[in-house]
Amino acid sequence: MQPALRTVPDDIVGTIARLFAYIGGLAFLALIAAGFFRMQAVIAAVEASPHPQWIEVERPHPAFELLLPELGGEASRYAIFRRDADGARKDVLTWGEPAGSGPYVMVEIYRPGPAGERFIDGASEIAARILDFTVTDDVKPAGALSGKFGPATLVDFAIAPNGRDRRCLGFARAFEAPPLQIAGWYCSAGDEVVERATLACALDRLTLISAAGGDAVAELFARAELQRSFCGQRNPILAATPEGRERVAASPTAALRGRIRPR
Repeated sequence: MQPALRTVPDDIVGTIARLFAYIGGLAFLALIAAGFFRMQAVIAAVEASPHPQWIEVERPHPAFELLLPELGGEASRYAIFRRDADGARKDVLTWGEPAGSGPYVMVEIYRPGPAGERFIDGASEIAARILDFTVTDDVKPAGALSGKFGPATLVDFAIAPNGRDRRCLGFARAFEAPPLQIAGWYCSAGDEVVERATLACALDRLTLISAAGGDAVAELFARAELQRSFCGQRNPILAATPEGRERVAASPTAALRGRIRPR
């Protein structure tokens, strides 16, 4: 009987070992299953991810106009981008190409959605817009520019999209009522510094040509016209007359019924 008694603990130990091995196998399978389901969830989330935030509008109808005679007149490209999530809109006007041989200018009119959005400082606004460029000189504050839209923050930077540096003067001007921001840059063809007067004249020519922005935006642009310098060409034909100033002050949207194109 003694040999049989000695085998009982061995059987118990073997059973416990097999039980632990079984439990361990189940735990391992559970981990594999959990990992599989997590991966499936990630794949489903990626496949169900929304479209890019900004969607370019096909066949855009311009709401703004900016004529730059020194760069050939009208913008070489006018694009409108919308954000479905909140109805925000960006109108982007460009002259030239980043890697072109001539100046490169971009003006963006950004209107956030009804929910509102706080604009960040001018330097950060421009820095966020040149991430896709080869930046050879980081954005640096360059004071302010006074124009018909009021003081605009200026920044200086340089890019080299074609391996050759081109100096740029960036700007940003935000409004709280209505919520709107005008931002962009004027890049020279090379490393020459952009004259502030050149940029000031360019921004003074920015006008609203449709009612797409609503009455508040129309009023903002109409009142800005009262401060327009016409780049020093103060004459009865190009400049706002006293009667015209009174008319715009009384009815800001009246100034939008017609416009004189610079010759």
